[in-house]
Amino acid sequence: MIEVKIPAEIQEYKSKLIFGLSTRQIISIIGALAVGVPLGVLGYGRISGDILPWLVIISVFPFAGWGFMTFKDMRFEVFMKAFLSLNFLPQRRVYEDVDMNIFCSLHDEIMEEDIVNQRIANGDYELDDE
Repeated sequence: MIEVKIPAEIQEYKSKLIFGLSTRQIISIIGALAVGVPLGVLGYGRISGDILPWLVIISVFPFAGWGFMTFKDMRFEVFMKAFLSLNFLPQRRVYEDVDMNIFCSLHDEIMEEDIVNQRIANGDYELDDE
């Protein structure tokens, strides 16, 4: 029997182009090959054999990440933007002392009650005696 997988969520659907890879993944593979192969071939006699593979890996990583990496439903470029802004840009941190806010709110309520009592004592407010 032929079965067709239907995603439960429509957003989980990813179209496949060739060999089960999406268009984004194929473009990333082509980009990685376009950068990595010439770097490896041209750097073979000119760069040390210990350094050249690392250069190829570092130069190919952004392409591979762009095509294949997702983290918590974030694509590579969104993840890198969030990562860099969180780790390297100054952050605004808001400190709120919860206990102090409770005491301030209690103090404000007491002050309001004192003001009402003073106005009652001065005769500004009239109490309704039923």
